[in-house]
Amino acid sequence: MSAISLAGTSPADFSSQNGAYSVVEGRIVTRSLEAHIVDHCNLRCADCCSLSPLLPRWFMDPADLERDLKLAKAALAPEWFKLVGGEPLLHPAIDDCLEIARRSGVARTVSVTTNGHLLPRTSERFWQLVQALTISLYPEPALNAETIEWIESQAAQHNVRLNWKRQDVFVRMDRSSPRADADRTRSIYADCWLRRRCHLVKDGRFYTCTRPSHFHTLLGGFLDDGVPLHQGSEIVKELLAYLNREHPLEACARCEGGHAPVAPHRQMSVAETQSIRRTWTA
Repeated sequence: MSAISLAGTSPADFSSQNGAYSVVEGRIVTRSLEAHIVDHCNLRCADCCSLSPLLPRWFMDPADLERDLKLAKAALAPEWFKLVGGEPLLHPAIDDCLEIARRSGVARTVSVTTNGHLLPRTSERFWQLVQALTISLYPEPALNAETIEWIESQAAQHNVRLNWKRQDVFVRMDRSSPRADADRTRSIYADCWLRRRCHLVKDGRFYTCTRPSHFHTLLGGFLDDGVPLHQGSEIVKELLAYLNREHPLEACARCEGGHAPVAPHRQMSVAETQSIRRTWTA
């Protein structure tokens, strides 16, 4: 099994590791940018950072993706652009989403993050368009050897970079109720790597972390955690101020951060999923 890290070697990958962002040719250089093109998933992983088991079935309109990427490209220069979910391969127009991402020129590399189980159903066009795949390998359900071999064969044939990401544990980030300790919330925000590595664009807004968007879908609110994108002359200045802000997001009060304790990966039952959703939305 091949393994290629998505860290890369370009300075763009490391421009924000210490919180400092550079501006090149009028665009802020970042490690990556992602768009969640579906909220739901074909698995029910406990402690899913995208809250997918708790969210309704939803697909991004490709026209909205095209709009968001046009706005993002005016101000941002990510090294990687990622189509993620949920499980992005559930999107009925995944090929169109890939074509839009490639055509946008928003990033040097367009990638899909997936659990891999639906890859054998993808089209030839998918493999021609995708440039990189991050495939999460879970203990249960596990990808079988034949599927892994087929994926590697397809990737080699189409020059697709593979990043096999074994995930035997999940970070337990979620809080079903907000934290009352403001100092703790500030500390978590200050130390959290998610806000430097998991930038998101959705519904015309840029988020330094993916979590506010998912909390918004489940609970409402949290839109002020993002910055509305526009093509005005001040957008780069606005985004730099936002990326370098010292005060936490509203979503941070419901999150334990990227350095939270971990738990063994497991699949939840339908009953457990429904119970957790009731707890969150009560």
